[in-house]
Amino acid sequence: MASVKGYDSAMTGTPIRQSIDALIKPIGWPLTLAIGALLAAAVAAAIGVGTSAIAVGGDQAKPQAAAAAAPPAPADSGLAAAFLAGRHAESNSEANTAVDFYNRVTELDPENSGLLQNTYFLAAQSGDFATAIPAARKAYETAPRRGMAPVIIAIDHFKKREYDKAVTYLEKTTGQTMNSFALPVMRPWAMAPVQSAEVALAELAPLKSFQDTAELVDVMGGLLNEFYGRKDEALAHYDALAIGIEKQRFSVLRLVAEGYVRLGRKDQVKELFDRFLKTHGTSPTFEAYAAAIPKVGADKITADQGMAEGLFAAAELLLMNDPNEIRAQVSTAYAQAAIYLNPDMDIARRFIGSTLAARGKFVESNAILMKLKKSAPGYLDVQMQISENLTRMSQPDAALVILKDVLKESPQWTDAHVAMADILRQEKKYADAVTAYNSALKFAGEGNAGVWAIHYSRGIALERAKDWGAAEKDFRKALELQPNNPSVLNYLGYSYLDRGVKLDEARRLIENAFKQRPNDGYIIDSFGWALFMNGEYEQAVQNLEKAVEATPADGTINDHLGDAYWKVGRRNEARFQWQRALLSTEIEETQRVVIGTKLERGLAQK
Repeated sequence: MASVKGYDSAMTGTPIRQSIDALIKPIGWPLTLAIGALLAAAVAAAIGVGTSAIAVGGDQAKPQAAAAAAPPAPADSGLAAAFLAGRHAESNSEANTAVDFYNRVTELDPENSGLLQNTYFLAAQSGDFATAIPAARKAYETAPRRGMAPVIIAIDHFKKREYDKAVTYLEKTTGQTMNSFALPVMRPWAMAPVQSAEVALAELAPLKSFQDTAELVDVMGGLLNEFYGRKDEALAHYDALAIGIEKQRFSVLRLVAEGYVRLGRKDQVKELFDRFLKTHGTSPTFEAYAAAIPKVGADKITADQGMAEGLFAAAELLLMNDPNEIRAQVSTAYAQAAIYLNPDMDIARRFIGSTLAARGKFVESNAILMKLKKSAPGYLDVQMQISENLTRMSQPDAALVILKDVLKESPQWTDAHVAMADILRQEKKYADAVTAYNSALKFAGEGNAGVWAIHYSRGIALERAKDWGAAEKDFRKALELQPNNPSVLNYLGYSYLDRGVKLDEARRLIENAFKQRPNDGYIIDSFGWALFMNGEYEQAVQNLEKAVEATPADGTINDHLGDAYWKVGRRNEARFQWQRALLSTEIEETQRVVIGTKLERGLAQK
């Protein structure tokens, strides 16, 4: 069978896997972030969909262990040596070490605005504002209109209560940069402590011009009016957001609920939560937050808290549409600035952790996620993120330790059982994986939209465990719940081909999957192999070549193409493909023996 890994790739966005991405969904961004050229699913719709993390604690793996060791300080401390060492550290997710080296470079070349910009930008992303602020000031002197320097300097003045200076630097931020989008949520808070409500609120006007930012008028309007003691006006904004709370992200729900509590409308919070749950579902994070909301104090929001919310809103907004690497970096810097002003802003930590994980920076992701206190509502979701990060860092044992602790705290959490089962299956512990999937199904409930995915995944584990009868039942159940799902169609169809049974049905299933995903390498392989099994060798070659082009490292697909080449008389190319197949680490030993025999004797005639 073409590698299970390939089939797993289609499962990353399934409803059942709502670990940290589910947090994002509650929080507000579509993040199944797997960033290749783009952040694959937008860190804007679900800070809890399933990602991993790093260290566990005690004698478990430490956050820095997985990254390549930082190079020693260059002996000559020269400019080039320090710069290259900084780049090396940065590429290995050691941001703090990179900043140290870049600082050394800027000491040697203090007028280099590009290096200064790199230093403050990287420092801001790692939350090191003690380094970011002076570097931004130096950069501003050499290139005042470039990068985030004016924003970082403004944040520094704001924290020092130098509000007029903060406004001045924000005014110096050019409207032609990526930072201009944040100005309408930052300027009102910079003005709020020293200007009238009318002046500060007028700064929100640009947000009304765009559909994606219109809701921020109510978000920031509610908070600003609260700050000014205008209760009725604040409630009007919160009520406007509450009307469509079913479609909102968790970050908006959080602000409305807390605003209601502070302004004496605590009795409306339960109804608000009930409507949100109808479309988003519950999670340990949501349940913990719902239990904590009555404890929110009646103290009015402070300017620091308001500015922090504005910065976090800007971070979310940046990743809601067209997410990419640079946007992810800028949004991380804004979220870190929010924490700088409000250290209790755990939602921003979770956002940063998920964004970093989506960019493949698992060490840095874990480092910030591990700062979340066990008493925080999002703690268990964060542990799920950490576990997934560890898995992606090839530390499955450490990941399983975390998941076991999570299940001690929340034994009926379906997502945690699924996450554990997935790791066990990937580690080829199929019997244990089936047991974990059984637990997931037990607690999922019939109405859970992701139940089909559990049946599908359990079917894979059962098939790998040589229990085909039970596996086939799971695949059939998955199709009953999710008719025409291309992943299930493909896996079941190929399984029939592999066993030489129900070949007509196998072809129908695979053709259905192929029509839906004609560019999926694994599905193209199945289609090509179906053609091969039917003796249509020329057409099989054409499709299997496309499959190898789409998924060049898969051993089984290369093996299939080798067989097809042999059948059409292209013997040298066949042997080349078989040799390539043996390079794959996914090829099982029995298959290696078969390929070795083909290399010696050619493909046996049937």
